[in-house]
Formats: sequence, structure tokens, C-alpha cells
Amino acid sequence: MKKFIKSKILILFICIVALILPGCGSSSTSSGEGAKKVINVGMMNAPSGFNPLEWTDIAQEVNCGLLFQALVELDDDMKYKPMLADSITTDDNKTFTIKLNSKAKWSDGKPVTVDDEIYTIGLISDPKVPSTVASNFNIVEGLNDSGKNTTGSTDISGIKKIDDHTMSITTKAPMELTLFEDTIGTKLKALPKHILESTSPDKIYESSFIQNPNVSNGPFKLEKYVKDQYVQFVANKDYFKGTPKLDGLIFKIMPGANITAQLQSGEIDMNDPQLGQIPFEDNEKVKAMSNLNTDSSGIQGTIQTLMINTKTIPDSKIRKAISYAINRDMIINSLLKGQGQVIELPYLKESKFINKNLKPTPYDPEKAKELLKEAGWDSNKAVNFDIPTGNKVREQVADIITQNLESVGIKVNPQKYDFVTSLATAKKHNFDIYLVGIPVYPMNPDISSILKTGFGLNLSQYSNAEMDSLLTSGLNQIDPAQVKATYDRVQEIFAQDLPCPSIYVQNQLRAVNKRVTYGKPKNYGMFIDVYKWDVQSK
Repeated sequence: MKKFIKSKILILFICIVALILPGCGSSSTSSGEGAKKVINVGMMNAPSGFNPLEWTDIAQEVNCGLLFQALVELDDDMKYKPMLADSITTDDNKTFTIKLNSKAKWSDGKPVTVDDEIYTIGLISDPKVPSTVASNFNIVEGLNDSGKNTTGSTDISGIKKIDDHTMSITTKAPMELTLFEDTIGTKLKALPKHILESTSPDKIYESSFIQNPNVSNGPFKLEKYVKDQYVQFVANKDYFKGTPKLDGLIFKIMPGANITAQLQSGEIDMNDPQLGQIPFEDNEKVKAMSNLNTDSSGIQGTIQTLMINTKTIPDSKIRKAISYAINRDMIINSLLKGQGQVIELPYLKESKFINKNLKPTPYDPEKAKELLKEAGWDSNKAVNFDIPTGNKVREQVADIITQNLESVGIKVNPQKYDFVTSLATAKKHNFDIYLVGIPVYPMNPDISSILKTGFGLNLSQYSNAEMDSLLTSGLNQIDPAQVKATYDRVQEIFAQDLPCPSIYVQNQLRAVNKRVTYGKPKNYGMFIDVYKWDVQSK
């Protein structure tokens, strides 16, 4: 009997070992035959979803781009690279011909065609669909100034199918190819018509596919999302540009301090500079880590902006007082240790479109008090300051802004939420001031999304007829001098009304584990060739 029991124990032990060993061999370090190749990327904020009809946060945009390919993407050389499109051409800067890659297909085997693109444009422009991407389509002939189709017909006069892989888009007026690439080319991410066409447009956001997209035309497929913990992707073996060399890609969601620790331990392989900023106080520590390659050169991609609700704070004098009260120099010099730029206009200093005649508002608390007095500010009134958590530096900046405002007589009620919750609250305009990162694209001066009346990311609810007119005409100009003059005036009005003063840009350190043989963090175009990413085999 004892012999029988011992035999059973031995068999059980062997079974346990057999189960454990394969798990050890499936590490992301790619060690051993049959090991899984996985790269882990650190980021601080969870995506608000995986809906390509939305453009509300960078995490959502990045994750959607892995599932639903744009026509083109901007790379860090400031050139647009083909993604789903083989080419975008024009002879007259008004009709743009788009040729799709004929090899592109959905992960369920169906081909990606022009029908998918036109179907998606139909959803974006449908008045029943609350798409924030729609504002980019207001340039299209047949759509209104909000990018919506109000003709009552499903056809759009500016959209034509030529064949299964060729279509044309005609704009209301001539425009630069690069501007078309940035507005339409990067924002149009096709959805599978064959899966969604039976769903009513007004129910599209609630559809099971939008909630959990299980078919992709990109290099990866969504495997699993654990809210506020990680997003897990698996390779799309049938990706039309080539089978990814990685088996998986994981975005791990964590505070900035954890990004530093996990870069050191190897638990993550790199940070995304726009989503996973390394805390500035850790920069030298990270640079000294022997397992990493680091870099901090290049144009930064996100401006931290203070959205001011113009419905609850309608007086521009008060908005200017808020800007005068903020000690931007202290933020840069004391908090960021010089690793950033003071910003007030909605453009980076490197932008060729910036109005150099306008200077940033200086820190002047006495001027702030004077403006508040002129405006009859009630010092007993508290402003609700919504602050997204996750980005430690931004939270510290919010603390400084709170102290600055209270020192000039503005009571502040700080309200901290996780990023997704804070964004949802902001989109409902349930705030007085809101600190958020706004991505900028150096090749495109258009800032309609945050300033034009009724547009989806105009969180401040700002409305100015001259501004609306300028933003419309700016899209339809080709002469560089005329474009510059238009956006100079845009910035003059912006400085006068100040609906959403920019605060700072933080220089971003990028770090990647040396085991990664191809692939690295970039400010722009980081995932353009993610299917080529690879790691060392041991």
C-alpha cells in the first residue's frame, strides 16, 4: 500500500513539473526554443476605449492604430508614411486619389476594400453618431462645418468609389497634400463593414464589436484588456505587410515611478514618451542603467493645456488673470529642472506657424489681482479644478497652479480622477478648469478640434465667429504666406480670449531595453513598423 502511495506521489510530482516547465519557457525574454517573443511597453494612462470613430486621448489613438490602420502616419522625420494606403495623390489639390494596399485583409480573412473606408466615413459623418473624429472631415465636399452629412442621403458628393482599392475624396476648396494627409489620412481608420453594417448607426457605440473589437486589419489583435492594469495584443499572423516577428505586445499601465523601476528590472522593455513619461527626477538614474539605451532628442509631441470652461468663466479678463497667476518659470526650472518649455500659445516653439510677435504671459500675480478686481470676481466662489491622475508631474503642476490661483484670490476645489473618468467628465463640460495633454502635429497648423464652435475636443466650449471663419479658411489655403497670416491672426484672437492657455511642454526621455533588436520609443510614428519589432534570442 505504501509503495502504491509513493508511486502516485511521484507521478503527481512529475505532472506538476511538466506543467511548470513550459510556463517558464514562455517568458517575454524569448529564451529557449518555442519561447514567446513579447515586448512590454509602459504607459501611465488607460485607453478610454478601442473605438476608431473617437479621438479623445493618446492611449486610445495608439491602441486603435494597432487594430485599425490609418491611411498614413506621421514619422519622426516629419514625413507621412503609407499604412493602409499605398499612395495618396492629387493633381489639383482638391481631388485626392487614395489607393489602398491590395493585400490588406481583415484578420477573419475578408479583404479590406474601399467599401470599408466609405462605410466608416458614413459613420463618422452620420449626425446620429457622436464621433469626435468628424471635425477633421468638415473639409470634405458634401459635409457641413462639423463634418456631418445633413443632406438626408447616405451618399456624400465628395466621396467616390473608383474600384475596390481606389477611391477619391474631393474637398470644398484646394488644400495642401500634407494637410489632407494629416486631417483625413491619419484620422480615417476603417471599420469592417461586413461585421457592422447590420447595426444601426445610433447603436454603433454600444455594439459588441466596438466594445471588444475581435477583428483587426493591423499588425496585432486585441487579446485582453484588464482595466487600469494592462492591454494585451497578439500578433495578426496574416498582417498584409508581413507577419509580426513578435508573438505579443503588452501595454502595462502604471504610475511614472513604476515605469522607472520596471525599466530597471526588465519587467517593461520601453516607455512610450507620450503615454509613459519617465519622471524627470529619475532621468539621470535611467540614463545610467546598463540594460537600457536612452535618448531625449527630437520635437516633443504633447502640450499640457489648461482648459477653461468659457460657459462658467465667460469673462476673458478672469481667464487672463488665471494665466497671469501661473508661475510657468517655476514649473520649468524648479519642478522640471529645466527639462521643458514655457508655452502659452497652442503651438510648439519649433513650429513654423507660431506667431513670434506674441509673447507668453509673464508671471504677474499683481496684474492677475487687478484683472480680477476689474471683472468683479467673487472671492468666495470656488472653481472646480479637474485633474487626471497617473501623470505624477502633471499632478504636481496642478498643485502649483492651485497654490498660484489661491494666492491671487481664486478659491480652488481640486478634484482628482483617473484619466478615463476625468476625460468623460470633461467631455460633459462638468468642470471650471481642467489640465490635460493635447497632442500637437508640427506639419499641421489646424487647431479646429480644440477651438472651433461645437467641435468634439473643444472642451472649453469656446465660440468666436471670426475664429471659426479663420479656421475654416486656413484649411483651404495653399499659399504659405497666406497660411501664415491666417494662423497669426488665429493666435492673436487666442491670446485675446484665452479659452485654453497652454502651460508647458516636458522634454521626454525615451528608454529601451538592449534586448530589443528592432523597435524603439519615438515621439512620432513609434508603431509605424511595429511588425518588424524583435528581441534577442538566447
